[in-house]
Amino acid sequence: MLRTFYKLYLTLIASVLLAVIVVVPAMQYMLVPRLTPSDADDVRSTMYILRDMLSVQDEAKRKQTLDEVLPTLSMVRFDLIDRSSVTLSDDQRRRLDIGYAIDTDSPGILLLAIPPSHQLLRTREMRAPGSGFLFRIAAWAVVVAMLLGGLFLWLRSHWRDLEILREAAQRFGDGQLQVRSGLPARSSVAPLATRFDSMASRIQTLVSTQSEMINAISHELRTPIARFGFALALLRSAKDEAERNRHIDAMSNDMGELDQLVSELLSYGALAQPGRDPEYYEVNIPEFIDSVIGSLSLEMEARDIQCRVEIGSNLTMARIDPKLTARALINLVRNAMRYGRRNIDITVTNADEILVIHIDDDGIGVPEAERKSIFEPFHRLDRSRDRSTGGFGLGLAIVRRAITSQRGSVIVGDSPTGGARFSMRLPIATNARYQTNTA
Repeated sequence: MLRTFYKLYLTLIASVLLAVIVVVPAMQYMLVPRLTPSDADDVRSTMYILRDMLSVQDEAKRKQTLDEVLPTLSMVRFDLIDRSSVTLSDDQRRRLDIGYAIDTDSPGILLLAIPPSHQLLRTREMRAPGSGFLFRIAAWAVVVAMLLGGLFLWLRSHWRDLEILREAAQRFGDGQLQVRSGLPARSSVAPLATRFDSMASRIQTLVSTQSEMINAISHELRTPIARFGFALALLRSAKDEAERNRHIDAMSNDMGELDQLVSELLSYGALAQPGRDPEYYEVNIPEFIDSVIGSLSLEMEARDIQCRVEIGSNLTMARIDPKLTARALINLVRNAMRYGRRNIDITVTNADEILVIHIDDDGIGVPEAERKSIFEPFHRLDRSRDRSTGGFGLGLAIVRRAITSQRGSVIVGDSPTGGARFSMRLPIATNARYQTNTA
């Protein structure tokens, strides 16, 4: 707002200065005639004639006679002044005394003595078209026109850019979510246009994500619901108690799968909420890792999986969001348990104020072509689409949101043990808001 005001203020000042410095002098130069040497001789001749006319009259009648003569003179006006009211040099006095018309310090002003009195005949001003009231009116009319012209030029760009922004907003409101203003950074409404474009991009991404989520959720829900309906039909036609119990167990498994899917969706939706800032705490890293792995110990024991943890000796405290980080670490460890064989290695280091956590498994790894897409919601590798591995394709998407919300990153590569290596990188020192508590 202030930049726009300054531009308008500078435009008005520049227009006024241009009018005062250029327009008015130019009009005076073009409309007001100047005395050439020939014109000066003519004026002197007129003054000599007026002197001869006025010298034979007494001082009381000279002004009246001059006023009667002035209307017949088109170029120069004259008046009578007292000689004592004018400061003259010795040379000027001498020339006046011998009867010459003399020049003064003021351009275009001539003096001539009228003997035998102390009166002087003086040229007063030029009389020409544009040198009077009408000239001033015309001059200021041009000044006002220049001001209006400057304001028009200043407002034209604003109006054009606002019209472009209005049209973009209209089209965006009509459902064309890909529309952007496209205004350059030099535009006076660039901050507003940038805000609009940013808002439009976020809304388009949100709508696109929601649409994809709805389609994916519909697809994911269809399979367990179909199995549940099929099991229900078989339950009705069961012939004995054992067969009914078998169908009931299948239906219970499908219900558990639906409940797990809803829980994953709620977790993913909570992380996707706008304006949710991480809550940073001072965390003891060895204790934090030990508590997370301890919560999964029963699952590892049931699967006969060994987990080795190695933490750098120089790493003790770090400022992170423990809930988000724990959720991401649990999902990655469970992913390693699902696709690994017998061993999981967790390595925690501090590299240039960055907390790095590697999770290695000894499974078959992740194909290089799939390493970017596996973090997308509901994206699963072909081998994970059966019920033996389970999962809904939301675990790694939750990991990415939990880590990126803390200004970190997560990548997947090859593990030294032959499987996949998932690496989380979190900045230990952050400028975000945090609470100085101990977790």
